Amino acid sequence: MKMSPRIISYDISEGTVFFNTKTNDSFLITNELIKKVDEDEETEKQYESYLEQHNYFLEEDEVDKYLTQISEADKERLGLTVLTHGDCNFRCKYCYEHFTNISMSLETENAIFYFVEEKIKTGQFKYLTVAWFGGEPLLGFKTIVSLGKRLISLCNKYNVNYDSSLTTNGFLLDKKKFVTLVTDLRVTSYQITLDGNQESHDRQRISRTGKGTYDRILKNLIDMRQTKLDFECIIRFNITKENYPNICSFLKHDGLIFKEDERFLLFYCNVGDWGKGDRVGNSLTLVNRSTAFELSKRAVKEGYSLFASRYNTSHFFSCYANKKNHYAFNVNGIVQSCTVALYDKKNIFGNINTGFVNQNKIDKWVINVDDSCSDCPYLLICKSGNCPMVKRINGVSFKRICESMKNTIYENLALFALDGQYNDILDVE
Repeated sequence: MKMSPRIISYDISEGTVFFNTKTNDSFLITNELIKKVDEDEETEKQYESYLEQHNYFLEEDEVDKYLTQISEADKERLGLTVLTHGDCNFRCKYCYEHFTNISMSLETENAIFYFVEEKIKTGQFKYLTVAWFGGEPLLGFKTIVSLGKRLISLCNKYNVNYDSSLTTNGFLLDKKKFVTLVTDLRVTSYQITLDGNQESHDRQRISRTGKGTYDRILKNLIDMRQTKLDFECIIRFNITKENYPNICSFLKHDGLIFKEDERFLLFYCNVGDWGKGDRVGNSLTLVNRSTAFELSKRAVKEGYSLFASRYNTSHFFSCYANKKNHYAFNVNGIVQSCTVALYDKKNIFGNINTGFVNQNKIDKWVINVDDSCSDCPYLLICKSGNCPMVKRINGVSFKRICESMKNTIYENLALFALDGQYNDILDVE
């Protein structure tokens, strides 16, 4: 029987890791067993039986079948990104946002709630996912508490699963606030940025008043770790030429306390030309494309867990902005999709305060699968590119998008294999 072209693989020293993009199943087959499969007919039959049982062989119309499954799963999920405040207490040198000292009004909060209520009442959705964003979302903590409680109550009423996340600089995330977020508001996923050690972080991620921020964020992270609460925290590193050496040193020093705690995952991201925002006069030097990947491999070798290896190698991997049932609401109630292209008219789909959401425009914004991708082994993960901004606003060619996505998926697969995230190990008895 023929292995499906939707199976991708990566060789490591112990053997080969296979990943089934149809089902997200995976396994490591050791070098010893590979040799035995080649030499022993009975072992070969057992191996083929395992592959058949786990859908590794080519199936009839498998692309359409699994794309439909992915699409149907997406239809059950309603996603929100809520920008709770228009300001930030930081002025990071690479930030693309413009800030205004404005909090979300009760009018806007109500409009968001009523919009979600009407969606939930249709019975279409089994899941509601809320991402709290900013500015700095904790400046709008009152909105998170108020709207969060209302949405949880709504989901309880209609038997909808609720979960939420918070992207924060971490400065205002003291222990009391953190416990409230997890236990009362079901905020169980966090992304907090540390740009290396204190020296490099305080050079890139300074407060609005020009002071350093590292020590307080690190203390808040340690306080999170000392709880027994069930949560996940992504520690993100934005890499520039200036802070690269200090990011490496984090693994040997301040990072060690998080190394054995599976709730903390590291995520390396090269700084890009994201726009100036309110940082006129600041400049940083960009690094080569492979830098984040090399740092990620280094972290794995030193025993750290990675975000990319756990979540980005999956056929559910897709930007929230590429989903028809995802809506971003800024502090004034403007309806958007992408939280990077905040100031582009193509990324504006209405105003929740007037009750107008242009769903037809959202549907056209989302990238659909291109027929030319039908033979690509990465199709079920990539889906012809997962970033509408790159195609719709930046005008990047399909060829460049394709090359970039292939590189990204290959790197994520490598990290997945090196991090030992596969479901099964096949070895000689």
